[in-house]
Formats: sequence, structure tokens, C-alpha cells
Amino acid sequence: MLNGALARRYAQALFELAVEMSILDQVDGELRDLTELLSSNKELKYLLNHPNIEVEAKKEILGKILDKSASEISRHFLFLLIDRRRQNLVALIQREFSRLANEARNIVEANVTSAAKLTSSQEEKLKQVITNFTGKNVQLHVEVSPDLIGGAKLQIGDRVMDGSISTALNKMREKLKKSSSKSQQEVGVS
Repeated sequence: MLNGALARRYAQALFELAVEMSILDQVDGELRDLTELLSSNKELKYLLNHPNIEVEAKKEILGKILDKSASEISRHFLFLLIDRRRQNLVALIQREFSRLANEARNIVEANVTSAAKLTSSQEEKLKQVITNFTGKNVQLHVEVSPDLIGGAKLQIGDRVMDGSISTALNKMREKLKKSSSKSQQEVGVS
């Protein structure tokens, strides 16, 4: 929980600075790229989080990797995280920063997981329904999971709507377990 609160504070500070300097989209993209780099490169993540590697060495390595591709704001922000030994929060900060940036752009992210691939018309209809519901532009992320058997799960922020057959079957199974644990007298069998 402490990490989440710290990540929100760092993200809020970077967000305000990026808005002030009119480079919100650029910083958002750079944070996304860095988060992807750290998640795909375990050696770099290990090196940045290793307590016995000097702070200056970490900054030098990260500086060479970022080269001129990152803005000065992003570069200094990452160096600040390293100085304060908070580089392990990059993914959390990026997630919160993107949420703030999307809020400022009037965009809502929606994740839909379906049992079968959605057609483009189904995706457009879903976007339209979400737009009508939220009043915001929709950035839809679609995933296919045959484990759902049928139906779909939709997540918008912290709200989840689950219309999958697998969840319905699990709920039915739980109800049957509860009702079968009652004595026969309770359910009317004599």
C-alpha cells in the first residue's frame, strides 16, 4: 500500500510538470516504453534494483540506454527515482501517470476479455456503449480467453462486469453446494 501511495505522489508531480510544459503525450509514451523495456529485460531490472550497485553507475547505464530518445524531464525524473531508491516503482508510476493523462484527455481505458475473437463491428458497438455509459472516449483493449467458454468480461477502471459462462457455472456450482449441504428436512424432502 505504501508503494501505491508513493507511486501516486510521484505520478501526480510528473503529470503536473508535463502538463505545465505541454509534453504530456511525450512523457506518457516515454514512461510506457521504459516500463516495457524493464519488464522485457530482466537483467536491466535486476541491475537497477540491486542494492550493491552504485547510484551513479545505475544512472550512467540508464542514461546510455535512453541516450537522446527521452526528454530531459523524463531523464531527470528517472534519475530522481534512482537517487531516492524508488526505481522499483516505475511500473506503478507509469500506470498512475497514464490514468491521469487519460483523464485529462477525456479517455477511459476498457479491457474486454471474450471467449472468441470479437468482430470489428462488435468492438465498435462495445466502444459506443461504453462511450454512452461513461461520457468519455474509449481506448479498448481486447483479449481472447477460451477458458471463459462463452460470453465476456469487461473492466472499466475498477469496475468489472462479468458475463462469462465460466463465472455463471461457478456461481451455480456454489449455489448447488450450499443447497446440498442443508439437511433434507430443510429443503422439503421427507
